[in-house]
Amino acid sequence: MARKNVQEERKLQILKALDSCLLKKSFEKTSIKDIASVAGVNHGVLHYYFTSKEDILLNYIDYIMDKYQALAGELFATVSPDKFTKEQYIEEALGFVNNRITLDKNLSRIFIEIWEISLYNKKVKAKLQETYIRWIEEVTFVISHYIDDKSYARNISIAMVAFWEGMALFSSVFPRETLNIEVVIKRFQEKLLEIF
Repeated sequence: MARKNVQEERKLQILKALDSCLLKKSFEKTSIKDIASVAGVNHGVLHYYFTSKEDILLNYIDYIMDKYQALAGELFATVSPDKFTKEQYIEEALGFVNNRITLDKNLSRIFIEIWEISLYNKKVKAKLQETYIRWIEEVTFVISHYIDDKSYARNISIAMVAFWEGMALFSSVFPRETLNIEVVIKRFQEKLLEIF
């Protein structure tokens, strides 16, 4: 059992190292040796856990999704539809996405690059599609407490995820005050509350 924990910890260490590397230079310019160095492991150890740089990236995407899904799970363990008003519940959920994901410039920067990679790499594209489907399903679950029509809830969820991703892109390209991104997000949130 302890061996498995060490292996999982080592893999996590390597995935976090990729995260650090991608904040300094592009994925293309990041080498396996760079990742190993930041992770504090040798090249051979890295290859024991991952077959290639692409394999690290694919696992990194899962790592990020799992990380934010766990954080959302912690939030919804304390914030539930039966304890809060509809407005409070939706505001907490949207606030989490806005502050922890959409407006996180580092996360946005990395995912913009992953989008670009997905244009030319079928495996990365498939992984990204899988990730967005998971995110859409999570959002659909949250808002389905207030929307009876499940198909409509899913369509609204798709629009919400697309909006957040667009705002993440804009927050990476423009200084926040240029487009008043927080104001745009707040107004979008107000309109969503009208729908629910």
